[in-house]
Amino acid sequence: MKNIKSLIKNYWIAMRVFSLTLAFASTAFGIIAAYTNGYFEGQSTSYMVFLVTIIMIAGLASQTGANLINDFFEGSFKYPPQGTKTIRFLKMDRTYFDVFVFISGIGILLLACAIGLYLIYRTNVWMLVIGLTGIIGSYAYTGEPFVYKRRGLGVPLSFILMGPLMSLGSYYAIAGSFAWTPILINLPTSFLIPALMISNEMRDFLRDQKFAMGTMTVRIGDKLSKFIFISLMVGVYVLTGIYVIVGFFPVYSLISFITLPYAVRAINSVRNYKNLGIRNTTKVHLYYSSIIMICFIISFFYN
Repeated sequence: MKNIKSLIKNYWIAMRVFSLTLAFASTAFGIIAAYTNGYFEGQSTSYMVFLVTIIMIAGLASQTGANLINDFFEGSFKYPPQGTKTIRFLKMDRTYFDVFVFISGIGILLLACAIGLYLIYRTNVWMLVIGLTGIIGSYAYTGEPFVYKRRGLGVPLSFILMGPLMSLGSYYAIAGSFAWTPILINLPTSFLIPALMISNEMRDFLRDQKFAMGTMTVRIGDKLSKFIFISLMVGVYVLTGIYVIVGFFPVYSLISFITLPYAVRAINSVRNYKNLGIRNTTKVHLYYSSIIMICFIISFFYN
């Protein structure tokens, strides 16, 4: 029983459940953009609930699969040995738990693909392009033989794939057409995705530099990485203010500025290579995105 609890705990860690707010928010903002542009009008409520549900599942499955595959290639050192026996898998000696993490990650990505097939059926071939780009990107973050994280591309590609592309994908699954609305509406929240990746890389900066890991922060240096991180955090609130001024965001979206203390804590933590930078950046993303989503939902009913 104790071993089973340990396996469940380790699998929970491998999934990085609390990071799934990234996929949830980006997918949700694409749906909100579709509602804003009138694509819910005249549609069956029950069907739209079904459609929104499977779109959300596909988005979450895409990130969950990526997290598990990333853990297989980079995270096994976190766990105590699950047993003395190992097997040869993908040219490495791995425990059965490690293999399960990888296979389940692939399985969850296939779930996203299965949902994608239906979404392609109800839209067109461009949905296939968006979906394939997302799935390949999810695997290639740390999956062999691509491992674009070690090529210094982890931060920029995570921004594109988990931010604009994911919100555009959820929008396109409903609308069947392209628009700037889902990208723009999700842009402030999308800034927090590369910020989170930088906070993760900065925590391991000294170790990665020592072993020449090739991450973006190692390639461009800690000073420029810190500057980019601060710029992204500040950019979230500057862009929010601009959106409110031009009427793109509801005026009460300014409530999101209550998350500023967490942003300041994240900046201070990243400056000092502390693990708390990840935690505080995650909190900013969770609280900020939740507030903005709630503000839009309220505006739908009271405007």
